[in-house]
Amino acid sequence: MIPELQSQLNDQSLPLFHRYRAMFRLRDLGTKEAVLALATGLNDPHSALFRHEVAYVFGQLCSPYSVPALIECLRNTQEMAMVRHEAAEALGSIGAEEAESILLEFEKDNERIVRESCVVARDMWEFERSGEMEYAVIPA
Repeated sequence: MIPELQSQLNDQSLPLFHRYRAMFRLRDLGTKEAVLALATGLNDPHSALFRHEVAYVFGQLCSPYSVPALIECLRNTQEMAMVRHEAAEALGSIGAEEAESILLEFEKDNERIVRESCVVARDMWEFERSGEMEYAVIPA
Protein backbone atom coordinates (compact mmCIF):
# COMPACT_ATOMS: atom_id res chain seq x y z
CA MET A 1 0.00 0.00 0.00
CA ILE A 2 2.74 2.51 0.91
CA PRO A 3 4.65 2.09 -2.39
CA GLU A 4 1.41 2.69 -4.29
CA LEU A 5 0.64 5.81 -2.24
CA GLN A 6 4.19 7.07 -2.75
CA SER A 7 3.81 6.56 -6.48
CA GLN A 8 0.54 8.53 -6.48
CA LEU A 9 2.11 11.26 -4.33
CA ASN A 10 4.87 11.81 -6.87
CA ASP A 11 2.94 11.19 -10.11
CA GLN A 12 2.94 14.54 -11.93
CA SER A 13 0.30 13.29 -14.37
CA LEU A 14 -2.32 12.84 -11.65
CA PRO A 15 -4.68 15.64 -10.64
CA LEU A 16 -3.56 17.41 -7.46
CA PHE A 17 -6.62 16.06 -5.66
CA HIS A 18 -5.31 12.50 -6.03
CA ARG A 19 -1.79 13.48 -5.01
CA TYR A 20 -3.09 15.27 -1.91
CA ARG A 21 -5.26 12.28 -1.05
CA ALA A 22 -2.13 10.11 -1.14
CA MET A 23 -0.31 12.69 1.00
CA PHE A 24 -3.01 12.66 3.66
CA ARG A 25 -3.32 8.88 3.62
CA LEU A 26 0.44 8.57 4.23
CA ARG A 27 0.11 11.10 7.05
CA ASP A 28 -2.74 9.12 8.56
CA LEU A 29 -0.73 5.89 8.41
CA GLY A 30 2.11 7.62 10.26
CA THR A 31 4.51 4.69 10.19
CA LYS A 32 8.22 5.11 9.54
CA GLU A 33 7.74 3.76 6.01
CA ALA A 34 4.85 6.14 5.36
CA VAL A 35 6.84 9.13 6.64
CA LEU A 36 9.83 8.24 4.47
CA ALA A 37 7.52 7.86 1.46
CA LEU A 38 5.97 11.23 2.25
CA ALA A 39 9.44 12.80 2.41
CA THR A 40 9.92 12.05 -1.28
CA GLY A 41 7.24 14.66 -1.95
CA LEU A 42 9.72 17.32 -0.82
CA ASN A 43 11.52 16.61 -4.10
CA ASP A 44 8.59 17.58 -6.34
CA PRO A 45 10.32 19.40 -9.21
CA HIS A 46 7.37 21.56 -10.26
CA SER A 47 5.38 22.78 -7.28
CA ALA A 48 6.73 24.74 -4.34
CA LEU A 49 3.19 24.79 -2.99
CA PHE A 50 3.12 20.99 -2.98
CA ARG A 51 6.50 20.82 -1.20
CA HIS A 52 5.20 23.37 1.30
CA GLU A 53 2.17 21.16 1.98
CA VAL A 54 4.40 18.13 2.60
CA ALA A 55 6.37 20.14 5.17
CA TYR A 56 3.10 21.32 6.72
CA VAL A 57 1.87 17.73 7.02
CA PHE A 58 5.14 16.84 8.76
CA GLY A 59 4.40 19.57 11.29
CA GLN A 60 1.01 17.99 11.93
CA LEU A 61 2.47 14.51 12.16
CA CYS A 62 5.36 15.36 14.52
CA SER A 63 7.27 12.24 13.52
CA PRO A 64 10.98 12.07 14.30
CA TYR A 65 11.41 10.14 11.05
CA SER A 66 10.73 13.34 9.10
CA VAL A 67 13.51 15.33 10.81
CA PRO A 68 16.35 14.51 8.37
CA ALA A 69 14.23 15.48 5.34
CA LEU A 70 13.08 18.69 7.03
CA ILE A 71 16.65 19.64 7.97
CA GLU A 72 17.76 19.01 4.39
CA CYS A 73 14.91 21.18 3.14
CA LEU A 74 15.73 24.04 5.52
CA ARG A 75 19.42 23.88 4.60
CA ASN A 76 18.64 24.08 0.87
CA THR A 77 19.02 27.79 0.17
CA GLN A 78 17.90 27.17 -3.43
CA GLU A 79 14.47 26.08 -2.13
CA MET A 80 11.61 28.58 -2.07
CA ALA A 81 11.42 30.53 1.19
CA MET A 82 7.83 29.47 1.88
CA VAL A 83 8.87 25.80 1.79
CA ARG A 84 11.86 26.41 4.05
CA HIS A 85 9.68 28.41 6.45
CA GLU A 86 7.27 25.49 6.75
CA ALA A 87 10.15 23.05 7.27
CA ALA A 88 11.44 25.24 10.11
CA GLU A 89 8.06 25.36 11.79
CA ALA A 90 7.64 21.60 11.45
CA LEU A 91 11.04 21.08 13.09
CA GLY A 92 9.93 23.29 15.97
CA SER A 93 6.71 21.31 16.40
CA ILE A 94 8.54 18.00 16.46
CA GLY A 95 11.01 19.12 19.12
CA ALA A 96 13.79 16.73 18.09
CA GLU A 97 17.10 17.44 19.81
CA GLU A 98 19.02 17.75 16.53
CA ALA A 99 16.74 20.57 15.35
CA GLU A 100 17.94 23.18 17.84
CA SER A 101 21.29 23.90 16.20
CA ILE A 102 19.82 24.10 12.69
CA LEU A 103 17.10 26.48 13.85
CA LEU A 104 19.69 28.67 15.57
CA GLU A 105 21.85 28.63 12.45
CA PHE A 106 19.03 29.72 10.16
CA GLU A 107 17.85 32.51 12.45
CA LYS A 108 20.51 34.38 10.46
CA ASP A 109 19.22 33.34 7.01
CA ASN A 110 19.08 35.88 4.18
CA GLU A 111 15.33 35.34 3.78
CA ARG A 112 13.28 37.23 6.36
CA ILE A 113 10.46 34.66 6.42
CA VAL A 114 12.97 31.89 7.11
CA ARG A 115 14.72 33.89 9.85
CA GLU A 116 11.47 34.75 11.59
CA SER A 117 10.11 31.22 11.22
CA CYS A 118 13.25 29.84 12.84
CA VAL A 119 12.80 32.19 15.81
CA VAL A 120 9.20 31.04 16.24
CA ALA A 121 10.17 27.41 15.64
CA ARG A 122 12.90 27.54 18.27
CA ASP A 123 10.36 28.88 20.76
CA MET A 124 8.02 26.01 19.82
CA TRP A 125 10.97 23.59 20.08
CA GLU A 126 11.72 24.82 23.62
CA PHE A 127 8.06 24.38 24.58
CA GLU A 128 7.92 20.84 23.13
CA ARG A 129 10.95 19.89 25.21
CA SER A 130 9.76 21.64 28.40
CA GLY A 131 6.97 19.29 29.41
CA GLU A 132 4.60 22.24 29.85
CA MET A 133 0.93 21.68 29.10
CA GLU A 134 0.11 25.07 27.51
CA TYR A 135 2.15 26.75 24.78
CA ALA A 136 0.88 30.29 25.21
CA VAL A 137 -1.04 31.14 28.36
CA ILE A 138 -2.80 34.49 28.20
CA PRO A 139 -3.33 35.95 31.66
CA ALA A 140 -6.96 36.70 32.49
